[in-house]
Amino acid sequence: MNSNKNIYIITGILFLITAAVNLEMPLFKQYADNENFGVGMVGFAFASYIGGLVPSALLLGGLSDRIGKKKVLLIALLLSTTSVLIMIIYPHIYALFYARILVGSAVALSISTGSSYLSEMFVTNKETNASLLVVIATSFGFGGGALFTSIVLVYVSTLIPITYWIVLSLSILWLFLTLTLPETETDRTKKIIQLPLFPKGAFQYNFSIALFWAATGVVISIIPSQIAKFNLGAWSGLSLFLINGSGAMFLPIAKRIPIKQSMTIAYILLPTGLTLLTIGSIYGFLSLILIGCSIIGVVCYGFGYYGTLAGVSNLNPTEKPRVVSGYIMIGYLGFGIPGVIMGVAADKYGIEISLIVYLILTSILIAFLMRYQAKKNQPIALV
Repeated sequence: MNSNKNIYIITGILFLITAAVNLEMPLFKQYADNENFGVGMVGFAFASYIGGLVPSALLLGGLSDRIGKKKVLLIALLLSTTSVLIMIIYPHIYALFYARILVGSAVALSISTGSSYLSEMFVTNKETNASLLVVIATSFGFGGGALFTSIVLVYVSTLIPITYWIVLSLSILWLFLTLTLPETETDRTKKIIQLPLFPKGAFQYNFSIALFWAATGVVISIIPSQIAKFNLGAWSGLSLFLINGSGAMFLPIAKRIPIKQSMTIAYILLPTGLTLLTIGSIYGFLSLILIGCSIIGVVCYGFGYYGTLAGVSNLNPTEKPRVVSGYIMIGYLGFGIPGVIMGVAADKYGIEISLIVYLILTSILIAFLMRYQAKKNQPIALV
């Protein structure tokens, strides 16, 4: 068995699936405008991703144990490939709903399965090496799809950019490569449905990750429509790429400091990044937008992500998969729901007012969490 080849294939699967998630992001507003919809519809289309991800994570969490990891990754890649094909055939806001539901299911099936599968391919430092590859592949995937579409749209105005065709072609190629992977052992006695667990002490971590990822959701669903007023729409892809890239860059640093300290850094940085992003978006200052997105990324996928995940994982090590499942579910609800609320509010009161109110509410909630953490007197520990 060629482990190196298998590692490349699995990493490629994770990259292509996550690249498909935000591939259409720079065109969200255009798709909505073509059907005379406002920002609210963009928010709903964006959040439909959660409609595929959360049910799949809840109902199919143990599928890889029953049918094998290779088959699950094959199904996931097929779903994401279909989502891209749908947008090529019918590039409209209505199709975007179905496409994002499919790719949401693909992400739910692939991330944990891919990470576990990768760990089996390494001889030493299994979990560390697998986690690092997953972070790199998904960070560049989530941000890269939107970035390259934005670059293409700078030169060519189209509803079906060439990036769609590139991801589709590579995904089809990777479907055949996936067939060459070795299948893993199965256990028919394990349950497919693995309900999430919320142990005592999980509130701070789960609520925090929901708040952190909500900022990312706002950047994806709301900010492109706002900065388009200043002819900065082409920079929306880079904004998202900076969120994912800066987070991946600072994650190794976050892993070297105590959990409580990591959380404190995240609590301080999030309002700072959101303030810069809000000012930049309202007044059209590109530098503030990009700096704000970078700071938000350091929180959402760096210090805040590690601090919350490590903290919640320590609460019940024997039931870690179920605890993490609950954590991810709450995080993604935070990722999607605020974007819908912000979109509806933006249509009624304006994007600027909605962003300011969101910033104020987030700052208040952060202050509450910092006070809660101080009272809790949580032991400082590393995972």
